[in-house]
Parts: sequence; C-alpha cells; structure tokens
Amino acid sequence: MKSSAWSQYRRLLAYARPYKRDIAAQFALMGVAVAVGLVKPWPLKVLVDNVVGGRALAWGSWRPAVGPELLLALTCLAFLLIHAGESLVQFGSTSLSTYRSSKMMRDLRSDLMRRLQALSLGFHDSHKVGDLVHRVAFNTTAVETAFQTGFMGTVKSSMTLVGIFIVMLHVNARLTAVALAVVPLLVLCIRRYARGIQEVSREHQTQEGAVSSKAQEILSSIRLVLTFRREAWEQKRFEEACERSVRTRMRTTFANNGFSLGVALILALGTALLFWVGIRQVQAGRLTIGEFLVFNAYLGMLYAPLSVLSYTASAVQSVLGGASRLFEILDTEVEIQDRPEARPLAAVPQDVRFEAVEFGYQEGRSVLHDVSLEVRPGEMIAIVGETGGGKTTLLNLIMRFYDPWRGGVRVGGRDLREVTLESLRRAIALVPQEMALLSDSIRENIAYGRPDADEAAIEQAARLAEADAFIRNLPEGYEARVGERGVRLSAGQRQRIALARAILKDAPILLLDEPTSALDAETETRVMENFERLRDGRTVVLVAHRLSTIRRADRIYLLARGRIVESGTHGELLENDGPYSRLWKAQMEGHHVGALSAV
Repeated sequence: MKSSAWSQYRRLLAYARPYKRDIAAQFALMGVAVAVGLVKPWPLKVLVDNVVGGRALAWGSWRPAVGPELLLALTCLAFLLIHAGESLVQFGSTSLSTYRSSKMMRDLRSDLMRRLQALSLGFHDSHKVGDLVHRVAFNTTAVETAFQTGFMGTVKSSMTLVGIFIVMLHVNARLTAVALAVVPLLVLCIRRYARGIQEVSREHQTQEGAVSSKAQEILSSIRLVLTFRREAWEQKRFEEACERSVRTRMRTTFANNGFSLGVALILALGTALLFWVGIRQVQAGRLTIGEFLVFNAYLGMLYAPLSVLSYTASAVQSVLGGASRLFEILDTEVEIQDRPEARPLAAVPQDVRFEAVEFGYQEGRSVLHDVSLEVRPGEMIAIVGETGGGKTTLLNLIMRFYDPWRGGVRVGGRDLREVTLESLRRAIALVPQEMALLSDSIRENIAYGRPDADEAAIEQAARLAEADAFIRNLPEGYEARVGERGVRLSAGQRQRIALARAILKDAPILLLDEPTSALDAETETRVMENFERLRDGRTVVLVAHRLSTIRRADRIYLLARGRIVESGTHGELLENDGPYSRLWKAQMEGHHVGALSAV
C-alpha cells in the first residue's frame, strides 16, 4: 500500500478510537471463536479412526475405556456443542461489530456535514449538490469496510492462521510445508492487482456521484423540464451518465474478478499438491485416514483466512477509492473562518461601510470595482442597478459568505475578518432573492432563525409580512407543510414567509434582496409601510429593481457594471437628471429596465 493510501486507511481507522471498550470485547469474542474453530475438525477424526476404524481412543498416555456406542454419542454431542458455541459467539461478535461500525459511519458523516457547512459558498458554487450527497450517503461506508473487513478481518485471520499453523505442524510438518508453498504466489497476486483496483474504484465512485448529481438536478427542476418539454433530452443525458457508470463498474468488476480468479487458482493448486502428498503418505502408512481428513479440514480452514486476507486487500483498495473523495472534502481549507483575534460583534445597531472593495467569483473577473459606501445605524440605504451589476454580491460580502479581494467591509468600525462569524450572522437578518424554505411546516420556517419564539411572536411577524391572512386560509394553518423548497406555496407566499422569518429574528442589521419582487403593488405597499415601523433602531440595506420600493430610503446607490455611478436621496437623484432619473422615468412609463444600459 502506497504511503498516501496507507495514510487514508489510518485516517479511517481513527474513527474507531472512541469505541475502545467495544473493540476489546470483540477481540475477546474473536479469541473464543478462533479457539472453538480449532477443535472443530477433531470429532471427524474420532468418528473415522476410533468409531468406524476401531482404533483405541487415546490422548497421550491416557486411554479412556469408552465403548463404540458411547463414543459415538459423545462425539456427536461434542460436535453439536462446538457448533452451537461458535454460532453464539458469532452472533455476539456480529451484533457488536454492526453497532460499532454504524456509530463510526455516523461520526464520519457528521464530520463531513460539519465541514460542508463550514466551507465557503465558493466551494459549493463549484460542486454539484448530488455529488456531495452521494459522498455523504454512500462513500462513507468506506469506514465500515476499512475497519470491519480490513482491520478486524485481518486480525482474526492472522490469529486463525497462527493457531492452524501450530496444529498443522503438530499433525504433519511435511504437509504443512506443502500447504504453505503457495503463499508467495498469493502475495504476488495481491501486489499485481491492488493498485489497479483502487484506481478503477475511485473512477467508478466519481461516475456514481455524477449519476446522483444528474438525478438531483432533473428532479429539483422538474417543473422547468415539463414546461419546456425537455423530458427526452434530460432522459438522454441521464442515461449517458448511467452508461458511463456502467462502464466504470464493469472495469471495477473485471479487476476484482481477475483478482478473485487468481486467488482461487493459487489455492486450488495448493489443495491439489496436498492431495498428492497426503494420499501417498496414507498409502505408505505414515498417516491415518482420519488424520488426513483432519489435516484436509485444517487446510480449508487455513486457506479460508488466506482468502479473507486476499479479499481484504482488494476490498480495502476499493474503499480507498471512495475514501479519497471523502478526504478531499475534509482536507479542503475553510476559507471563511474566524481569525484567532476575532471578537464577538455586539447585537446593537451598527454602521456598515465598504472601503474601496474589489471582488469577483472567478479569478481575473471582478464583479465589484472600487466600491465605497456607508450606511449608518438606523438608516436604510437602497442599492439599485442593472441585473448582474453586483447588488446581491454586496449583501453576500456583508454576510461574509465571501471575503473581498481588495479593500474591506466594516461593521461597527471593525473589519468583518476581526469579528466572529457566529456573532456577525446572529446580528443580521437576510431576506434572500432566492426564497429558501425547508420542507417543514410554515410555523417552523418562520421560526427558523429564532426557534424559541412563542406563538404570539410568530403570528405577529406573519402579520407584519402580510402573510397571516393566507396562512389562516390554509386547511392546516401554521402547521401546513410547504413541501420541498416551498413548492406548495406561490412565489408571493414564499416571499412573505421569508419576510416573516427575517422580521421574527429581530436582528439589528436587516438585508433585503428584492424582498417584494413577487408581490402585487398593493401588498408591496402594505409590506413596506410595515417595514417603515420596523426601521427604528435598525441598519437596513435594501436591494431592489422596483424603484417604487426604495423611494423612502435615506440614501440610494446606483450600481452599474460593478461600480457606483450615482448616489443620493430619491429627490436628489431625480433633480440630477442622471442615470437614476432616466431609469425612474423608464419604469414610470412602463419601459424595460434595460434602459440602464445607457449608463
């Protein structure tokens, strides 16, 4: 095993450390199982040599006087007790190993989810959700295989081999040497196939992730697919992904089957050699038939752990292909994290300031250029401009979903990198442009940012968001399930739930990204009037395309191609007769917002 593969394997085994007592108990059961297994062949020798063959029963110098009938009965009873004991031990060992392996898998999945939630939006933007879900749900079985099949299987097989080797040497040293003659061939077979198995296994796991990702993409966009009648096209793309998975699975199967075939032929060669030498010794009178049968039974017992060890090498190499996909996530650097000197942000109204900020999502392609603006405590500023001009990006930087390339974003006079993430995001309530709802009840969605809120607070937030009326008209009211991503609600209803959630959080900084874009003019007016009452003591940043939404803002910033080209109050900007004034007139006259392109 290469050093990198060995390192990954040890990292998987590290998940067993919290369960040392369970492992010790399984080792004890394993020792009992090996001991019981070593005596299993001997009743057969007694039956053949002593009961059927008539030889006197003897253990060393002790020759018990036992008649054939009693000896037969005792041998059958011993056979029954040995197998019953082995089954009981196996039952306990399997139950314990399943419990522990499941806990290890749970811990690994927990670590993965914790890391995925800690990684920046930049990471999630560059990875498909379906592939990440596949890694968490399926690739994590690697820890079970690595420990149970790899480590524990190797230990038990090694203990069994040592015990069988000692007994076989005692029975017949020459036959033992013949039986072990094929071991070097097994080692060569393992070395020949191990590397290839790991490589094709990783490729197959990647293709399986692609299938999961494609299925998730189609199903999450099913309304879009049906609307544009793209079922056949999406089906074709899905089948192509499945076909690639089939090809990599066949390569994995051929590699594993080739390995298994080589192992089987090598063990068959060893058995044939033993038959040849053993029968000749029986014919020469140097070995009894019973002893030969016992030795043959031990040979099967010897080759069984050898096969397990060979299979273990194959299985471990296979799981390492999936494990590398797990450690790819766990080893990804968390870009957005607290600095050692970071301190909590007080949950009071704070000023927000951008200082010559430059930022982009792709290297070399800036979205914001030298942006500077300020919103003081208790103020509401508005950001308007063309689609793709960087308005939502400003909010993402305030939330510290990303860090600027140059310049800085300050809250309360402190650079965001000097503030703990937990306190920063606790102090902010965000209404995103994409209204994200969980597939829970309306009540749980509203209370998501403040789960300890009481009934009265939840309903008051819903009333301020103009959502209470439609919620009460639903058959289940506040307990109605919204479906995955809120599909059971209209766009306007989802938006009002998102608004209620932000209101209920009662944070000193409020970020609103197109908060009324899905509302009719009358409802929008009522919602904004309600927000006027909530503005006191809060710092509010509002992004909007509808200029009617932002007339009451203390200051308006017009963003075009990532630069602030104009700022002032609504009245001042109209008097300037600049880009904002032209945009206002275009909206009032019903023209397309694209008039801003003249900026």
